[in-house]
Amino acid sequence: MSANPPPDLTRILASTRTLYAAAACSCALVDDDGTGLTFVAADGAGAEAVRGVTLPVDRGVAGWVALSGQPTGIADVARDARFARDVAEATSYVPTSLLAVPMVDPDGEVVGVVEVLDPTAEHLGLAVLAVVASQLEAVVRHTASTDDEGVDPALAAVVRRVRPDQAPLARALLEALVERS
Repeated sequence: MSANPPPDLTRILASTRTLYAAAACSCALVDDDGTGLTFVAADGAGAEAVRGVTLPVDRGVAGWVALSGQPTGIADVARDARFARDVAEATSYVPTSLLAVPMVDPDGEVVGVVEVLDPTAEHLGLAVLAVVASQLEAVVRHTASTDDEGVDPALAAVVRRVRPDQAPLARALLEALVERS
């Protein structure tokens, strides 16, 4: 992905940050060789500083999520050994809490991680963020396959890709994100 993330990716992160009433939201992608995780887009506190940062895939909460494929919510990052405090300090924003979910491609491979820092709308939880991550993966995949077409078909495809019981939530989330973009 280029140094400038697709506008749709940044808009979705901004909408997600607003939806969660969070301080920041970011998206990191697993590098082609699988050894690193690069923050390609972010919105909110520390966004400019975190974009372009690459970590070994086995470092930080994002690395743990990428390797394990499991979502996580951490109420107090100071008490969690996975948290890469030095990276947060370098962005001039150190969160207290965070939510992180993997971005999984249609083949079941983890291709990235979405993080929400200091969410105040915690009732939305990891399930809603997983739908957002699914949408972001579709945007990234679609953007990688074409630079000239819009991403609306990819966004609409998210609703078709989720389980039937998640479709109403996915549709409502997509509509809310499109309205805010």
